Order: sequence, then C-alpha cells, then structure tokens
Amino acid sequence: VFFLWFHPAMAPAMKRPAAAPPADAKANGDSNEVVILEYQELVEGKDLSAQIAKAYGPGGLGICGVRHVPGLQEVRRKLLPLAHRLATLPQETLESYERADAHYCVGWSRGREKFKGKPDMAKGSFYANPVWDDPAGGDETVREKYPYAATRNIWPKEVPGLEEAFKATGKLVYECGEHLVKHCDRFVESQHPEHGQRLHAAAYTNSRMLAGRLLHYFSPSEGNNTEDAWCGWHNDNSVITGLVPALWLYEDTGEEVPAGSVSSTGGLHVRGRDRSILRVALPSDCLGFQIGEASQILSGGTLVATPHQVRSHERKEGERPVCRETFALFIEPQWDAAIAPPKGVGYDAVLKEEESELIPPLSKRLKRTPPDVTPVVFGEYLADSFQEYYKHNN
Repeated sequence: VFFLWFHPAMAPAMKRPAAAPPADAKANGDSNEVVILEYQELVEGKDLSAQIAKAYGPGGLGICGVRHVPGLQEVRRKLLPLAHRLATLPQETLESYERADAHYCVGWSRGREKFKGKPDMAKGSFYANPVWDDPAGGDETVREKYPYAATRNIWPKEVPGLEEAFKATGKLVYECGEHLVKHCDRFVESQHPEHGQRLHAAAYTNSRMLAGRLLHYFSPSEGNNTEDAWCGWHNDNSVITGLVPALWLYEDTGEEVPAGSVSSTGGLHVRGRDRSILRVALPSDCLGFQIGEASQILSGGTLVATPHQVRSHERKEGERPVCRETFALFIEPQWDAAIAPPKGVGYDAVLKEEESELIPPLSKRLKRTPPDVTPVVFGEYLADSFQEYYKHNN
C-alpha cells in the first residue's frame, strides 16, 4: 500500500501520550498559536522571515495559514461536498475506480491502509495529480518504475464536476504554495547562504510529483472515544502540504453542520515543540500549509516538520452522524530526485531533537549517520519511511 508514502498515517493509537484534553492552537500570538499570513504580502515579496521562523522553525507548530487567497471559498464550496457524494456511491462503483497497479495512489481508496493489522475504514480517499494528468509525460518506463507517482489520472463519471473542481482547487493550492516556498527559501538562505532556492527547485522547477487527496472521514459510532483517530500520528514526507479548511456535513443528508455543533475534539491536532497536543482549527478563510520532512532535510533542520493527526468528532448518544470533508495537496520532490542538507550542513542538524515516540525516527528512515552527507533519493526515502511506519504500527 504505497500510497501511504504520500501521507503515512500509520502510527498506532496506543502510542499517543496520556495527557489532559488538547488545548486549541489559536491564530497569532505565542509559540502555541498558528501564524496567519496575508496572501497579498506573500505575492508582493514582503520580508516574512520572522513569521516563517515562528511557523516552521524549531520552536514552531510546523503549520501556518494564508488568509484572503483569491477564489478559495468558491473552490472549497464546489469541491468538498463532492467528497461526500463520491464516498456514498455504491461500493461496487467505488471499487471500479481503485488502481491496485498504482498501489492505490490514484483513484479511490478505502480500507487499504492498516491499523494494527486491520483495514482502516474510517476514511475514504480519492487521489489525483491536479496539475499533470500524465506525470510521466508518456514515458512508460517511468510509469512502470514509479506507478504510485506517474500513473495517469482517472475520474468517476458518476460525480459530474469532480475533475474540474479537483483540478481548480489543486492548482489554487499549488500556486499559493509556490509563493510560500519562495519565502521559506529566503529564510533558509539567511541562515545558510549556500542554500539558494533549493526548496523551490525541488518542489516546483524539477518536479511533477503532486498528490492531491480528497478525503471523506466517515462518521464515528455513537459514544465513541474522544481520542479516536481518523488519521494516526505522522509527519508528511513532502516539501510542503496544502490543506483546504474542512467542511463538516451530516453523513445522512450531506447538509452542512451548523457552526458550534462539532465537538472540540474533532479535527487536526499537532504535537507542539513543548510536547503538548494542540488542536488546530484553521479559519475557514485560510489555506493551511504544513512543512514536510523533505524541507527539513533540504533546509538542514532550519525548517522542522511536526507530527500531526486527525481526531474524530465526539458523537454522543442520539446525535446525528457527522462526517468531515477536506482536501490536501502534497507538493513533493521528483520521485528520483537526490535531496540533502545545504553545503556545509550535516544530517546531525536535520536530526536534532528528532521525534521517536509518536512516529518512527527520521534517522531510521534516512539511513544516514553523521558525518555522512550523501544525498538521499526521495523515492528510496519514501520506501524506507513506509517500511518503518509499518513496523511502528504493527
């Protein structure tokens, strides 16, 4: 199940730390608050180094929001309800859009991830590359070698408008992410002058590896545990991951849930640098961007990925079933790209204070021991990550 390389949500629920209920991470303020950037400032090239450091540096949450992105509300309202429509199609119809030959990284996927040896039925995913319908550019050799990344898109005819809405949303996230990645490069370059624009080169100039993931989180049963995970603890492997604010719907009708009706336990949670667990509630007018481990490697640890998970809504006895719809875009280096820290920086800086409780340590997945500075092939690192997450979970 190689699609987990894109979003390896496989850490076991039993490994979550026992703690008080998670606090909310609010917008702007101390180290446990989400940094919110203005889209226009990103575009105009304003110096945002302090904000980038706060969001993505060793003391940050690894996530920020971008407000006032033109067209966000329109694409969000068009795409996310289609996740519900797709997920409620007959099972045999959905199975016709599964691509086992692409390791379930293209088309529909449900129950292909495993938690403690059992199929994960809590969510359904639809994968496609929103920018390149054929990432391999017709090269069948590439497609055969990297089927998880280079297989052509497929689109379900039973959900009219899905292809258009998926691509429009993905391209919006992709283009906004490009502005943000350039600011990340500037910040890293201020710390390591040899860095240059390596993040942008890896994620944009030299890559067609994009994983768009439309997600439907199925309603939990009545009286579920408040710490039930829809998606287990993991770090993203990407350079950066764009997140469209979630839409909460009634499972039975597809109608939007009124504001305030979703429990405070539901949604995205991150592990703060102080090791506290924080619920991140992005404002509905903000795109979220999480930094990934590829950026941590390429920046020499100047930017640091943060473990995160999605917890389910707490459904009390007698309450209507509530589901969650969202979209994530994993913006990654090319499958055969060699990535390494900036010149003069070792892997010891990348691995400093690495997380080893919630997720398998990055050092086990990179397989580089300082002072070794040999670059890592991104696809090989993905494969090693998959193997380590599988062992960690089972």
